[in-house]
Amino acid sequence: MLRLPMVTFIVTSYNYEKYILRTLESIKSQIYKNFEIIVVDDASSDNSCKVVEQFIADNQDLKITIIKNKKNIGQLGSMIEGLKSAQGQFVSFIDSDDIILPEFAQCHVRVHMETSVAFTSCRIAEIGENDELHTLNSISSPKSKLVQIKNCGEIDVEVPYTVLKHKRFGGWYWSPTSSAMFRKASIELIKDYKNIDKWKICPDKFLFNFAHLVGGSAIIDIPLTGFRRHLNNAGNSNLVTGDKKFHSDKETIVNLSNNIKIRPETIKFLWQERKILGKRNTAKLILTASLF
Repeated sequence: MLRLPMVTFIVTSYNYEKYILRTLESIKSQIYKNFEIIVVDDASSDNSCKVVEQFIADNQDLKITIIKNKKNIGQLGSMIEGLKSAQGQFVSFIDSDDIILPEFAQCHVRVHMETSVAFTSCRIAEIGENDELHTLNSISSPKSKLVQIKNCGEIDVEVPYTVLKHKRFGGWYWSPTSSAMFRKASIELIKDYKNIDKWKICPDKFLFNFAHLVGGSAIIDIPLTGFRRHLNNAGNSNLVTGDKKFHSDKETIVNLSNNIKIRPETIKFLWQERKILGKRNTAKLILTASLF
């Protein structure tokens, strides 16, 4: 009998003891039950590790481990450390200040079973520091019609989605990090990426564009992630007023830097992996990343 695939949730953590327990509890509450959790702590100086270790002690029925970086290596480096240990066929990177809804894995896996995309990205709901809901129609999500779903078993549910085609490389067409689920096979190469210091902040720009380049993506038209806005997070603290978002000076600099370096960094990495990709695939991917 066919078995449902395993999902690996990689929670990247740095000094978020205030939020990480709620993140882990939201993963624990998934309708879809075949999952594991890997927490990668990036040398936190607060009590984040103690909170995680207590959660592990209180939930010994869960498949959950913690990896402690000896020094701070940034978010992409932490993602890669978690990816090295991931056992699932699908992987989601969850920020330790966000939460996911119980239907998150159920809906993402369902769409992956119906498509062959490298990753899926859902819409997000915006929440505050105490989980209070701000909006279901976030300006940080692709614009589409909101759709409600009904729970019907682990993946026996209809999920509205759109497969993205012919999107310009280096653009942004998705919701932030915690919205996504990747086919692990589509991002396995990332484990060989060495310039992790280039993406200490906002690595989703690189990761999402790379995955879309090699295998395409789809947008799930349901808010399945609680995207927390607070002052200690560069991306989430952007001022939102109605249908406009105002970046802080720090965030603007990060975005400009990411836009400038994403093409040369991706092309260099593709060339580095040419023996694995093959000459024809490498040439095609480099041409796409260069021109579109």
